[in-house]
Amino acid sequence: MSWSGGAAGLPAGKLPVDLLRSLLSSNPIEDPAVVVGPGIGEDAAVLDVGADELLVAKTDPITLAGANPARYLLAVNSNDIAVMGGEPRWLLVTALLPEGIRASEVAKLFDEMRAACAELGVGLVGGHTEMTVGLDRPILVGCLLGTVRRDRLVRSSGARPGDVVLLAGGVALEGSAVLAREHAEELLRRGIPAAVIEAAASWIERPGISVLTAARLLNAEGQVHAMHDPTEGGLATALHELAEAAKVGLRIHLNAILVFEECRAICTALGLDPLGLLASGALLATMEPAAATAALERLRQAGLAAEIIGEVVSPEQGRILVLESGRCVPIPVFARDELARYLETSGLAARQAEP
Repeated sequence: MSWSGGAAGLPAGKLPVDLLRSLLSSNPIEDPAVVVGPGIGEDAAVLDVGADELLVAKTDPITLAGANPARYLLAVNSNDIAVMGGEPRWLLVTALLPEGIRASEVAKLFDEMRAACAELGVGLVGGHTEMTVGLDRPILVGCLLGTVRRDRLVRSSGARPGDVVLLAGGVALEGSAVLAREHAEELLRRGIPAAVIEAAASWIERPGISVLTAARLLNAEGQVHAMHDPTEGGLATALHELAEAAKVGLRIHLNAILVFEECRAICTALGLDPLGLLASGALLATMEPAAATAALERLRQAGLAAEIIGEVVSPEQGRILVLESGRCVPIPVFARDELARYLETSGLAARQAEP
């Protein structure tokens, strides 16, 4: 491997991009059935199994305890199927459960899983369950399979210079909701009104973190060149991933990005940057400018916020963020999600305060 990250252990969150790039380059895929294999910025694998449609496959875990993890699991996996232009169809779940969990809790978890699948028309077709030593909470790992028409496959690498960059939704829905749910007392102590905290905490259920509807609407006419959903590392990381996948540059206008007022208040109180905060529920897409007007109209008629936030440029022009003053700076790089950074620093502060 070419990565030399030093002897220090890796923090929680995504692998460093240079390490991931090295790992992927050491694993070449030679199977002609693999249409889309592993790559930075690509959201799911796509396989040609000889059928009329291509098979789309995604796996993602839920590792944090919270309300209705089953719905959460289905949302994060179906998002990555959707941004490839696909429809989620079959789910397998590995449920790693802590020793001592009650049978009633397991039954509730599976009831929630069946209900979440029913909402999306997804079949729960298999998986694995076990009581696992050393866990303090359930960990769910989903493997979701879907299908996509051959002429409607979308890749993050499809972005082209001259495209506009469209953002459906705003930032940062998921990170704000987690902070509001899990750290309400600290937010109250820092002066955030209870109504703001309550509003942000409800976002996991409504509007929810699914981008399935937005992806369907954007790809309705088959004119989208690329789609990518911001998750860990926030919108800024998603923009870098998109540019990396397509080998392009970006010019993004800060004042065009919708930052929810509740998110802005929470981030200001905690010293966080909204652009680096866990952002599931938003969707990036690129397309030719001529197609963007109709795409925006479809989204807005469905009640979804949507704006053009920039344009795709040549790689030589770099990845630029245009500030409200007009000054241009590089799009910020977040080594880890702002939520992870806050959890670590707040935990350290709590340990230092212990007698």
